[in-house]
Amino acid sequence: MYITSADQLKVFCDNLQSAEILAVDTEFVRETTYFHRIGLIQVSSGEHFAAIDPILLSDLTPLLELLKDPAKIKIFHAARQDLEILVRLCGQVIPPVFDTQIAATLVGWGAQISFAKIVHKALGKKIHKSETYTDWCRRPLSQSQIEYAIDDVRYLVPVYNKLVERLKKMNRLDWVKGEVLNWEDPQTFALPDPQKRFMKIKNLRSLKPRNLTILKELVAWREGEAVKRNCLPKNIVRDETLLEIARKIPRDLKAISGFRGFHQKELGKSGTPILSAIERAMKMPEEDLIILPENNGHTTTRGVEELLSAYVQIRCEELKIEPSVLADRKQIHSFVTHFEQKLDMEEHFLFQGWRKEFIGSPMLSLLSGKMGLKINSSGQVCLTES
Repeated sequence: MYITSADQLKVFCDNLQSAEILAVDTEFVRETTYFHRIGLIQVSSGEHFAAIDPILLSDLTPLLELLKDPAKIKIFHAARQDLEILVRLCGQVIPPVFDTQIAATLVGWGAQISFAKIVHKALGKKIHKSETYTDWCRRPLSQSQIEYAIDDVRYLVPVYNKLVERLKKMNRLDWVKGEVLNWEDPQTFALPDPQKRFMKIKNLRSLKPRNLTILKELVAWREGEAVKRNCLPKNIVRDETLLEIARKIPRDLKAISGFRGFHQKELGKSGTPILSAIERAMKMPEEDLIILPENNGHTTTRGVEELLSAYVQIRCEELKIEPSVLADRKQIHSFVTHFEQKLDMEEHFLFQGWRKEFIGSPMLSLLSGKMGLKINSSGQVCLTES
């Protein structure tokens, strides 16, 4: 069903009032804009299916009220970008959420599995992804495009049922709930802090404190401008240009116009705000200037990370999940650094939720010398008390 009118939307949403689960997907374009340009919202209860057109519908209230209902589980595959869109439309987070891609990693079907592969794995069906590069904001949509979009939710409910059945058998249903807890936090979907965006600029450590403070002001201005115009920040002024402006500190429009990559049309819009940002930074007292902490990454004791990586590999084979899901190399390095710098291990990622029991605590026992590794009589590596 392709919904393009308010009456159709009301009837469809009325039919979903008693549904306990909703499979949800979105189609969008985000090539030149700051925010996603949403083209379709697909929803299924397992019995009713629809592709809802947010371009032709000015009021999505009946749908948004359904999504906000805490009694309904919202099922997604690779939920992050869909949730960014829907949280913005709803004006709030929409728990509870279930992500089939995350669930698939926890039952041993592989990390970052595609929707086509998970459908084949769970249901034995092949779905075609022939419309992957469709411009979902262009109208009219063809019938094949609409059917393609609806297929993304048509199979989500049976995939969800298969995964929940498997998760329950493996006692891992709570693992999935723990993995998506951050999606219940509104801060997860908050816009980036403009005052911190300058830290993303490459080579900023080459700048002195005054120049670095200028860069911070410039990047914060650009971020706000990108939100206001709904465009990519780099399409206003590129990072490299802002870095050079911060380094050379131009004080008039003529000087700004000489910077490479600064178009005359943009100069008319942005020249004066750039000069204002520079002026704000130049007026700041010395004690308020940005000084970056020393970038002295901790070097862990030789061989320790390799030993723990080997143990992670063993645990993954036992649990039948990918190492990147249990503890990747970056997390292992961070864990060892936490331990060697005597930081609170309870705050570490590997001590949160199910990971604490299955990898965090055993790794801490290895690091503290309470446990060791040995090869048993069957030739398997296992933990042993020291």
